[in-house]
Amino acid sequence: MRSRDRRETVAMKSRVNGAARIVSALIGALLTAAAPVATFAESIRGEVVTLVSPNSAGGMMTRYARMIAPYIAKHSGAADVRIRVMTGGGAIRGSNYVWFSEPDGRTIAFTSVPSLILAQLSGSEAAQFDATKFVYLGRAATEPRVLTVGATSEIMTVADAERLDRPFIFPSQGTDEDFYSMAVLSNALDIDLKVISGYSGNADTALAVIKGDGDGHITGWSASMAIIESGDERPILSLSAERFELYPDVPTALELVSGESRAAVQAIVNMLDMRRGFFGPPDLDPVATAELRAAINAALTDPELIAESEAAGLPLLPSDGRTEQAKIDQITAASENIVPILRAALASIR
Repeated sequence: MRSRDRRETVAMKSRVNGAARIVSALIGALLTAAAPVATFAESIRGEVVTLVSPNSAGGMMTRYARMIAPYIAKHSGAADVRIRVMTGGGAIRGSNYVWFSEPDGRTIAFTSVPSLILAQLSGSEAAQFDATKFVYLGRAATEPRVLTVGATSEIMTVADAERLDRPFIFPSQGTDEDFYSMAVLSNALDIDLKVISGYSGNADTALAVIKGDGDGHITGWSASMAIIESGDERPILSLSAERFELYPDVPTALELVSGESRAAVQAIVNMLDMRRGFFGPPDLDPVATAELRAAINAALTDPELIAESEAAGLPLLPSDGRTEQAKIDQITAASENIVPILRAALASIR
């Protein structure tokens, strides 16, 4: 009898211990499921990185992105750097997407940094980001912008644009840096401006100007050079600190203005210096940030990429991510004097 009781006691203890192990395992599984899953990649090595181009698929910005992407992969150890074109709103749509992306280094962007700053300063409702909180990873290039008119246009100089007995028609691809730059210029030079939006990239606005559907548009000198040299367009104003060396007879905007107007134009010229840059979402993982900044800097100084950029007519003028990050707060604060102009320009096309 005692032997049978002993066996029953041992069996009961075994069942209790087994049940306890099962309960313990279930609790552990539930706790594991409830725990937040870390999404930060920390390192982008071996990862697929998406490089968002918020500009037109065939435009200069996307051409730069496609050219540089393989070299970022080469120097970062990423499995691949893939381009995703997200056109819309003068780079705002794609920039919004990056703003809400996971800060793990797997989603970054390449666009005109001045477009981000100007959209924020203007109070654009479409811009859901704070440009000062993006993490800047490096600048690929910068170049002065130029205001050109059609070869058959009656406008030969800026003075002719000022004397027009009608508005100066400006075809625009959206609320990008060229839209806002023209708003500041028209205010400073007292040019009556009419913006026609809805165009897709510089090629589209250039065609409008050549055909006479628009009076003029703003692009980079490199983007306009072939059209200028073919005789289809004529440069009348350079948005730069100094005259463009290949066209020394074309004045800079700073030469034609003074006082408060000059300060406004100077703010735009300073901002445009940040031009073609890489950036990631706010609070980007520190390890991923360091890797991306180092990889982008190495890519932009890679002799193979430099040779490719020269052959493609896509010049490089790199600046490291830390330097570009430091510029953002300084430029944004110094540009407060143009906020009323930007907001009035935005209101005029709503």
